[in-house]
Amino acid sequence: GFKTLKKKDVAILNLSKIQQIYEKNKEVFAKTMDLKLLKDKKLINKKFLKLKILGSGEIKSKIDISAHYVSKQAQEKIQKFGGKLNIVKS
Repeated sequence: GFKTLKKKDVAILNLSKIQQIYEKNKEVFAKTMDLKLLKDKKLINKKFLKLKILGSGEIKSKIDISAHYVSKQAQEKIQKFGGKLNIVKS
């Protein structure tokens, strides 16, 4: 069956939250941060099907992130610190 995506199926993380998560779990996210890893570590609810990154807050680390949606501001800030962004096509 076809399942429509509702807003509540999308985990929304600001850059400030990503920075916090990263600082507490550096070894976990050494390579990349993505939805599966965040769920596995119980940092976000397992009901979420997609990940959206918003540009609020600052990012101070070089982090590689895989997400389904990314705001332009978030993209610029991540790349400014040498991080990489992988947009997951659904």
